[in-house]
Amino acid sequence: MSIRQREWEARLRLQAFQLEETRRQVGDIELMIADFRRKRQELETAVRYEEEQAGISDLGDVRYPLAAKEMRKRHENLGRSIHDLEKQLEVAVKRVQEAQAELDKLREAAARDGVDLITAPEVAHERLRASL
Repeated sequence: MSIRQREWEARLRLQAFQLEETRRQVGDIELMIADFRRKRQELETAVRYEEEQAGISDLGDVRYPLAAKEMRKRHENLGRSIHDLEKQLEVAVKRVQEAQAELDKLREAAARDGVDLITAPEVAHERLRASL
């Protein structure tokens, strides 16, 4: 394998790694959002239960259950956290798109430079795994 081919493979491997890392981050954010939404739904259910048990649903009532008040605060905090994570997700998705576009450009440039893409990072990575 020529030095030029190794250099291209290194560049492609790095870009492929960056793409996968960004995709992983997107997945992590999506999991957190789903988990927070689930917890938020559980809190809604618990608040309703507390209100039904006390027979009071008016937050302004001095007899309103303290547990329900605290759960409402957590519910609101989770809502804000979900909103913030959704913004982070938008940014991360854009980064994935940019990383994919950059990888595609590198592959095209490597092909124009006559590099055999059969030994591109994905194949080289699989060869490395198989040898371990």
